[in-house]
Amino acid sequence: MSMAIRRGSPPAPGLALIVLLTVALGASGDPHPNQATLAPGELHFTPEAPVSGERILVSYGPLATLAGEPQLVLRGHFRTPADERYNGRLRNERVATLERDSGGTFAAGFTLPDSAVYAAFVVEDVAGQRLDADGGRLFELLVHAGDGKPLYHALIQRAYDFAGRNWITAYESNRRAMELYPDSLAGWSELRFHENVALGSSGADTLLARHRENFAAIHGRHAEQGLLPLETIVAIERYARGVADSATAAFWTQRSNEAALTSPEQSRAFSMYREWLEHRDEAVVLAGLDELWPEARGKGTQVAEFGLWIAVEVKDLAAVDLCPVRILSEGRRGELYVARIISALPERRELYERLTREQYGKLVVEQMSTPVPDLGELVGNHGRPLGRTVTEYARTLRRLRAEALSSYGEILRGVGDEATALAAIEEAAAGSVNPQLFRSLGDLKLELGDTEGAARDYAVAATDPSTSEAESDSLAALAGLSPDSPEWVRLLDAAVDRIMPEVLGDTVRWTPQSTHVSDADENRWSLSQLMHGRPAVLVFWARSCGPCIEEIPEVVRLRERLEPEGIEVLSITVDDLPGPGMDDFIRNRVVSYPVYYDLAREASNAFGISAIPANFVLDVTGTVRFAFSEIAEVPLQVEALRRLNEAAR
Repeated sequence: MSMAIRRGSPPAPGLALIVLLTVALGASGDPHPNQATLAPGELHFTPEAPVSGERILVSYGPLATLAGEPQLVLRGHFRTPADERYNGRLRNERVATLERDSGGTFAAGFTLPDSAVYAAFVVEDVAGQRLDADGGRLFELLVHAGDGKPLYHALIQRAYDFAGRNWITAYESNRRAMELYPDSLAGWSELRFHENVALGSSGADTLLARHRENFAAIHGRHAEQGLLPLETIVAIERYARGVADSATAAFWTQRSNEAALTSPEQSRAFSMYREWLEHRDEAVVLAGLDELWPEARGKGTQVAEFGLWIAVEVKDLAAVDLCPVRILSEGRRGELYVARIISALPERRELYERLTREQYGKLVVEQMSTPVPDLGELVGNHGRPLGRTVTEYARTLRRLRAEALSSYGEILRGVGDEATALAAIEEAAAGSVNPQLFRSLGDLKLELGDTEGAARDYAVAATDPSTSEAESDSLAALAGLSPDSPEWVRLLDAAVDRIMPEVLGDTVRWTPQSTHVSDADENRWSLSQLMHGRPAVLVFWARSCGPCIEEIPEVVRLRERLEPEGIEVLSITVDDLPGPGMDDFIRNRVVSYPVYYDLAREASNAFGISAIPANFVLDVTGTVRFAFSEIAEVPLQVEALRRLNEAAR
């Protein structure tokens, strides 16, 4: 038997989930068709329900963009039961080379690693520049037990793999795992998490009564058992936090804390910290932790961490100076961890800056000493995500490098090291289109007496569409130039030539699944209805998200600029519910742009939202042309899209 993965027009959303799960989870279906009948983009694995270590045969009907290749690459990653949610740390590698036969079908074989429980794949050309990622879903394979059921860990790892790509699919996979394996206690808290993310708070709340009934049975079976494995206690405690009453949750938290104390030193330190929480006698507790340190040193305990938490809260500056040295000597925590704890103490601002600079310095030295690989080197790079071409991945690496360098430069500038700051920010600007970065770079050069260099960077900031005419004139004046001088005009033209290729290099082209959102009266609207046949900027956010709230004034300005040009600016909140509380928030925060509610999580899943804020630029057809944009980059991206349209006429 074989598993057929077919591309085609999707059915209705609810039916699509059933079809996807029926195919992917190993239900019986049509017999394996002859390879000659494979449709474009159709992939088969044989057998359809493999067991660990089994040999897999692969056949693929190529898309038109891949059909002319003599060979294709099956690239993917394998998940083990120990892997975590999301895909950032997985090794993506060449699994097999697909050879073309006389009929144009590609085929190969590979052996499942013994430890693998789930795998995801793409098919791409040997240069990694053209690929088939099954519409962004990725092709997938689940490992089964001897009785033909998908393994528990296969279903959980499938949920982890879809996290951020499609939360509904992740939730459904986790739910199926618990239907088949209800005694796998760790899966219940995972299911509660996926329900909240995929269904939203209102949808998850409808399932709470069932969870409480289920938890009561679990609690009844285990509460009186004196000896339980740590993993069992932790699993029940995590589930309790989400569904149980406060007293029952506290019972399992206490058992979890007691079971996790792995050494006498850690146990004593934990007892001291609890004593301080109860009685607030910091002098006694800090002295006790200090006395315990020689015994605990090198054993990976939290003795120094408990001491720092207490010292910062009570402002014992001598202890604040001592504890970071001990924490860093243990190697469990880095400089940024310590810096975040002491950041609230103005008296230790210098220590905060030093620790932050040291940590960022390590990162930046690593970044600067390891240049972005060329495209050829990225073909086999294990960090290149599935579904990303080598060109797209190179651009991502450059952006991450620029962000790290810019942050480090601002830290250096804040502590007076302008020369090193200049080198870092200039390096960052080489891979960035952010106008604020160029404004900052121009200011720094002007401080250092480089007026000519400042003028070049100010010109880049001035050409950004979000920069007003008055701001542009001001930047010219800072550089000692008249706004209508030939020199300033020349610099502006050069700035456009410098930035536009970088912006255009970020274009994408994919069409999200048809999706609906709701207005404040819970009327449902399709995205195409809200766009009114115009280009659009979508802003995904929530009022619980600090960075989202900080961006509200920027989104207001963005709408004021773009809507007169016929471009819709639509915001979709992923967590909030309509009602008086939300109305008050919108009014108090002066949210002047439309707010729609993703009550059914359709939009979040259609656009693959895993974190917010997230911004997208769509053309008039609803095709995504820029994805996951920084809000400051959107005006330039809209301008680039306009230039592309003009060039196509």
